[in-house]
Amino acid sequence: MNLVNQHATPAFDGSLKTLLDEENAVIRQMHFSGAPGAEVVQRRTAFIDRALREAHGRLSASSPMPALVAIGGYGRGELNPHSDIDIMFLSRDEADGKRAPELLYLLWDAGLDVGYSVRTMKECVSLARQDAKIRTSLMESRLIAGDSSLYAEFLASMKSDVFYRKVREFNTEKIAERSATRLKFGGSIYLREPNVKEGGGGLRDVHTALWIAFAHFRVFSLAELVALGVVTEGQYAVFLRSRNFLWRVRNELHYLSGRKNDHLTFDLQEQAARDFQYRDSKHLFAVERFMKAYFLHARNIKEFSNLIAEAALPKQPRRWFDRKQALGPFTLIGRILIPASDKECEGNASAVLTAFELARTHHASFSDKLKALIRTCRIDDSARSAPEAAAIFLGILNNPDELSETLTLMKDLRFLGRYLPEFRAIQTLARHDYYHLYTVDEHILLAVKNLQGLWSGQFSAPTTLREAFAGIRKRWILTLAVLLHDLGKAYRSDHESHGVPIAEAILARLGVTGEDRLRILFLIGNHLLMSNLSQRRELSDPNVIARFSRTVGDRENLALLYLLTFADISAVHPSSWTQWKATLLQDLYLRSLHHFDTSVQAVEAEHARLLAASVRIREAAHRLFAPEEIDAFLAAMPEPYILSTSAHRVIEHIEMMKRLPVEKLAIEYRHYPEKGYTELTVCAYDAYGMFYRTAGTLAAKNLNIVRAQVYTSKNGVMIDTFRVTDPEGKIYDYNEAWESLRSELRKALSGHFRPPGTGFYAQARASAAMVVASVEFDNESSDVFTIIDITGRDRVGFLYRVTKALYELNLDIGSAKIVTEGARVMDSFYVTDLLRRKIIDSVRLAKIKEALVSVIE
Repeated sequence: MNLVNQHATPAFDGSLKTLLDEENAVIRQMHFSGAPGAEVVQRRTAFIDRALREAHGRLSASSPMPALVAIGGYGRGELNPHSDIDIMFLSRDEADGKRAPELLYLLWDAGLDVGYSVRTMKECVSLARQDAKIRTSLMESRLIAGDSSLYAEFLASMKSDVFYRKVREFNTEKIAERSATRLKFGGSIYLREPNVKEGGGGLRDVHTALWIAFAHFRVFSLAELVALGVVTEGQYAVFLRSRNFLWRVRNELHYLSGRKNDHLTFDLQEQAARDFQYRDSKHLFAVERFMKAYFLHARNIKEFSNLIAEAALPKQPRRWFDRKQALGPFTLIGRILIPASDKECEGNASAVLTAFELARTHHASFSDKLKALIRTCRIDDSARSAPEAAAIFLGILNNPDELSETLTLMKDLRFLGRYLPEFRAIQTLARHDYYHLYTVDEHILLAVKNLQGLWSGQFSAPTTLREAFAGIRKRWILTLAVLLHDLGKAYRSDHESHGVPIAEAILARLGVTGEDRLRILFLIGNHLLMSNLSQRRELSDPNVIARFSRTVGDRENLALLYLLTFADISAVHPSSWTQWKATLLQDLYLRSLHHFDTSVQAVEAEHARLLAASVRIREAAHRLFAPEEIDAFLAAMPEPYILSTSAHRVIEHIEMMKRLPVEKLAIEYRHYPEKGYTELTVCAYDAYGMFYRTAGTLAAKNLNIVRAQVYTSKNGVMIDTFRVTDPEGKIYDYNEAWESLRSELRKALSGHFRPPGTGFYAQARASAAMVVASVEFDNESSDVFTIIDITGRDRVGFLYRVTKALYELNLDIGSAKIVTEGARVMDSFYVTDLLRRKIIDSVRLAKIKEALVSVIE
């Protein structure tokens, strides 16, 4: 057949395209006017049905066409704006299907992106038996137009030969497939940038539930499960509301992206929050309120899907040899814990907590009945304040074994938020920043899990952390502090200080008093202190260690804070716990431990560490340099450099410094693909403005500085090291470009070239994150320098703008700590005036702050 000659008439193509365009515009307007997700989906599906039915009818007027069947998502009646339109031409034989292309040409010319197949009944049966995806797509089929008797035969054949065969294997496979897909898309519902279709709690959970229900219960809609007693009317109503919300979100993503897109990214979240009419509240931004709603609905979807999966899976029959053991108000049969009566848990926090403790100690699972009782139980303030319940709860927290699993189950069954109502404020709460990957509640539970992994040896961490954990006298103090440390994030800012009164109320109910109470409140109020100090201060400065040690108070608090800091950092993002952060924290911990000894012992310990580092460097360098060269270098460099710089880098720096009398300037770079950055080192005689000129030259090349370290020797030589990536945070390893940059950098640092003005620099990706810009001064931590702490939103040229401003303010940078966390930059500069004096005049400090704020906001 000549398919071109069978092409439909232009007039008909034009009318169909016009109708499609007009209807799509109407549906789009409906969405942005606030129409529910279901209304948009159903109207688009109905219109496509009508368009295909009309086209099929016109073509079949001349001679019979194969039956037109909607399959897949279209078959379910779920067409979002840019969803795939999958159809099947059901033919009686091969000849019957040859007219299918006529309809396809018509639809394609009208602008419809249609996926299609042409099959006979026999082919459908054969393919569906071999391929589970084809089986599920055909489960959802609907007749659009054509021979209804043929479609009825098709359904009957598929039910008897495919759909209702090997149901157990099919359901098991679908549940496993769904679990694997969830893991592929992050594993958690509570990811900051979720996939609304494939992620946990996404629409694919709905589809999986429908496939399982169709195969096992032989129903065509989830609504039929209410009559069967699989779900209640209330559960189904909650499901409908949540599915409607997710449909509306998916409609929004498709319209905003102009294509099929299911990834709810930061920039789209902000626009969606506006379109959904969310507004800022006292403590939450509109986008945070929108995402909190999203996660609540996703949780409902996942729970509903799980109910159906659990109902369809075969129950393990009780075996005659299963041991039946009475455990107070519960009975353990095999590995299943069941309640003695329906009234055991109602209003009784102690009984519920006993169930969780029994399940943990006996490695048991809750029966469906017990889950339902806990999920619906209500407890009041008197039950929350019961000493017996508090004792059980703290006992659970005191044992790290399976602790995260127990707390996660408490949260999933709604009990944790009822026993600690303050926890509800941060459940499904996602603060709008690029740094945290998870919602606040998920972050907290992951922090507990990482402590558990540290305890069991499954989490790779320094020996000092494991030793600190082993030495803790009351582990429940640590785990309770971790559980409560971020409750202050229910407020917009200063979550550490807001978290303290919240914790005080909880501790009062739990009956935690005295020293234990003070330790927990200290940890919550100071849980960012150790991280900030280790990354933003010179730890070799005795003033820093002395002030920190006074704040901490004793060794027990130090160990607890060290462990809490590890748990907090490691739960931010899978890659947030780095060797660099681990080393800095360990250094601060060990220095503080030494400080708690007598001052003489502390001095001796510090001297011993410095001596050991010097010996290590001499042993590595003795074959390349004369002993007097090594001694002169070590004598000139500051102690922090000797203690923190590896021997092979020291050798490189000695070699660079030797070249200075002739070259005046030494510039080297080295790529670290495994670490994802290039390290640029600049060695020169101390020149005012060297730092800002280097930063500006890098920014002019659209390169981003993620970390910088500045050291000045006693003989006036500067060694500046920069870790550099491209604007997307990936390694930039084009050597020709780096050679060009080295040439331009040499000109800039030699005074023959100035970096372009700030308007030249290309921005990194636009950040939707809420990063509060700040400039703070510290004149206490150092006897020599004024420390300027700057926080702002990361972008290419940020460091250049700041260091240029410092240069123009006549401030000399003696050292710098550059930290980039997601979209947030936290830079600390050790500065003096040009006479090497600290800045203490309040008027000048105010002018410095004003100038810096103007360049970072």
